[in-house]
Amino acid sequence: MEYLLGKEQSLIIKNRIKEEISSLEVKPSLYVLINKDDTSSLGYVASLEKNALSLGISFVKIFMGASEKEYIEKIKELNDDSSCNAIMVTRPLFKGANEKKILSYIDPLKDVDVMNSSSLGEVFIGNDLIAPATSRAIMEILSYYNIDVEGKNVLVIGRSISVGKPVAMMLLNKNATVTIAHSKTKDLDEEIKRSDIIVCAVGKPYFLDSSKVKEKAIVIDAGIHYLDDGRILGDVKPCLDKDITLSKVPGGVGALTSSLLFDNVLQLYFKQRNK
Repeated sequence: MEYLLGKEQSLIIKNRIKEEISSLEVKPSLYVLINKDDTSSLGYVASLEKNALSLGISFVKIFMGASEKEYIEKIKELNDDSSCNAIMVTRPLFKGANEKKILSYIDPLKDVDVMNSSSLGEVFIGNDLIAPATSRAIMEILSYYNIDVEGKNVLVIGRSISVGKPVAMMLLNKNATVTIAHSKTKDLDEEIKRSDIIVCAVGKPYFLDSSKVKEKAIVIDAGIHYLDDGRILGDVKPCLDKDITLSKVPGGVGALTSSLLFDNVLQLYFKQRNK
C-alpha cells in the first residue's frame, strides 16, 4: 500500500497565499460566526485563527446565540460590510436551527464554505475556482500526484453538500464516470470492487474496509475522527497487504483543506474587487 500526502502541497499553497497577500495594501478578512454553546468548534476555530494570522488574513470571531433571527441579521450586516471579505458559519448550529435557511443569506461573493445554492451552482456548472475546501483538497491531491480521472470509474461514497455532491460534480467536469453511493445504495460492495478511484466521505470511522477494493485502486479518504483513546481515524480502514494507493489520515486531504479554505478567502477578496 502507498500513501498520498498533502503536507508538501499545503505548504506550496500557503506560501503562494502569503506572498500574494504581502503585496496587498488592504488585507483579506474572514469573519466567523460561532455557536457559543458548541464547545466542539472552539479548537477548530483557534487553529484557523492561528493559520489565518500567519498568512496575513484578518480573522474576526463573533459568538452567536441560539436565534435564527440573530444569525440572519448578522449575516445581512456582514454582507453589506466592505471590510468583510468572507463569512463562515461554524456547525453544528443551535438545536432546531434551519441551517439551509441561515446559510442561504450569505452573499455568494462572501460564501467561503460554498454552502448556499447559488455558490454550489457555480461548482456544478464548472466554475470551481472557489469550491468547498475539502472537495478542492480532494481534486488537488489527485492533480498533485498526476492521477488522471478522465474515463475512470469513480465512486463517491457520501452525498453531503459540503463534500460528496460537489466533488462528484468536479470529477464529472474532469470527464470521470462518477457513481454516488449513500446509505440506501444496494450492493455497495460490488460498486466498490469495480471502481478505479474511490472517494469516501461519509463521516463514519473505518466505514470502508480497503481490503474490499480492487488491486491498483486509488482511495481518497475525506474523513477524520478523534477518538477518546487518542487515536485519529479516517473513513477508510487501511489494508497494508493490498496493492492500493490511499490518502493518509491524518496528513492527506485534511492537510490541504485549511490552506484551500484560506485560498477561498483570497479568491473572494479578488472577486469582490473585480465585480
